[in-house]
Amino acid sequence: MDPEYTDRFLQTVRTAPDESRQEILHRAYASVIQGNFEAFADSVTGDVELHISGFAPMDGAWRGRQQVIDATRNNVALVSNQQPVIESMISQGDCVGVLLRESGILKSTGQPYSIRGVQWFTFSNGKIRRIDQIAAGVTASHPIPPPPSTPHP
Repeated sequence: MDPEYTDRFLQTVRTAPDESRQEILHRAYASVIQGNFEAFADSVTGDVELHISGFAPMDGAWRGRQQVIDATRNNVALVSNQQPVIESMISQGDCVGVLLRESGILKSTGQPYSIRGVQWFTFSNGKIRRIDQIAAGVTASHPIPPPPSTPHP
């Protein structure tokens, strides 16, 4: 990931409205950015769910810590030169919503991509219980290849 963007990205999360969820979310993002998926696993519940739609190479649904960690690791490996930017964050109850945009390179084609999306995090007992990620405004120089088969719960 591009350090200029990830530093700014993490600083935005660090100043999120709710301190406890902010710290959990910051740790989770930092772990993924650093490629430390074991640390990321500490931020999620054992029955965590991940749902991604709108960015074909990563679309899918996963349930359980190991499936979510594996999917996250695989999805991060699909792209390079990621430049994530948080546009806005909201927090209410047990949820935090993150509006972001990201650009980078699809490794499969070597072509640039640009997306705008929402990541919606639901927390339970001090950990992330559910992640819903919806991408829109996806652009790429060539059609984005379909995702590989993914297990669905």
